[in-house]
Amino acid sequence: MSTVLERDLVSEIRVVSKAMNVQLVEMGQRRAKGSGSTIGLPDLAVNCAGRTVWIETKRVHRPGEGHGCLSLGQEAFIAKAAEQGVHVFIVDRVEDFIGVVNGMRKSRRS
Repeated sequence: MSTVLERDLVSEIRVVSKAMNVQLVEMGQRRAKGSGSTIGLPDLAVNCAGRTVWIETKRVHRPGEGHGCLSLGQEAFIAKAAEQGVHVFIVDRVEDFIGVVNGMRKSRRS
């Protein structure tokens, strides 16, 4: 699949998550100060095989076009989550999302 924009990636992930029978939770984005969303909150949460993971989506890197970068708020959220033993996956291709979901299923069977 040829994803260019982050919104395209999220659209592809919606389709794939439905086909893989996992629950995809899309987080609201912080638009204005005091809007109630946590600064740096990842874009997605996935529930699968008794586990939940956070996923931050980014525009895919393409030579000459650049790529999505983490904001300072996202970096802070990821660091704080890591302090609690929680990993936030950064995904810029739908194949990476599929790998995360398959890993969730595999680790549950182990």
